[in-house]
Amino acid sequence: MDIEKLTEEINAYCKKTLSEKRYSHSLRVADMCCEIAELSGYDKKKAYLAGLAHDICKELPKPEMRKMVEDAGYTVTDYEIQNPTLLHGKAGAIFLKDRFGLEDEEILTAVAGHVSGTMEKPPLGMILYIADKNERGREHITEEYLKELYTKPVREMFAYAVETSVKYLLRKGYVIYEETYKMMDELGIKL
Repeated sequence: MDIEKLTEEINAYCKKTLSEKRYSHSLRVADMCCEIAELSGYDKKKAYLAGLAHDICKELPKPEMRKMVEDAGYTVTDYEIQNPTLLHGKAGAIFLKDRFGLEDEEILTAVAGHVSGTMEKPPLGMILYIADKNERGREHITEEYLKELYTKPVREMFAYAVETSVKYLLRKGYVIYEETYKMMDELGIKL
């Protein structure tokens, strides 16, 4: 896999098809993935690509996302049927494989799982989750918070990011993904 060429192709696609707001978010997530990868000794190019591509299907029509996910053999839960935007991670992994020929299972797993979080995440999955929930464009993220976040090893950073993200979402009135609650139990997070 020529990761640099693939990154260029995916970047061009995202720039052309995503809204300006979503594309800017994706670039910030990609940059933050690189920062975390550098801190943790992980491959920065893979981290950047995962961050750039993570929302590649976020703006697809919801019925199209659901069909793509079901056709690929994923189980679609009742909660995902009620909240179909949650399928964009799984749809993104499918799309990256089908449209761009991406075969790197770690990147595909990270993109598929970035919405809910899961303990089966390899380091890249944790890095992507952290970056997506904590990129500098999010209203509740401060430089003070990021300084604290960046003092931790990746697994602790992940747990810290999960806890703060869930608390923020609950304050905003969002319902939390069942998979996220399972992961919180595994991490020992009590709200």
